[in-house]
Amino acid sequence: MIEGEWHRTRLTKIPAPGQVITMLCGATGTAVFELSDERRRREIHRQCERCDVIYRRERGIPLRQDRIGHT
Repeated sequence: MIEGEWHRTRLTKIPAPGQVITMLCGATGTAVFELSDERRRREIHRQCERCDVIYRRERGIPLRQDRIGHT
């Protein structure tokens, strides 16, 4: 989470607290570990659209906007 936005990463191991990590979209943040219940009490999570597009393209998953209205 960076400023209320959930991001995706390419981690190969669990980062150490305080370690700087780079997200798929290029944003960077410091690793902090909290219980998800604690985070949810403070803010509503949003997904980073740029990370989602990169993740889906890498895996051949249709983009969200391409699936809306399709069955």
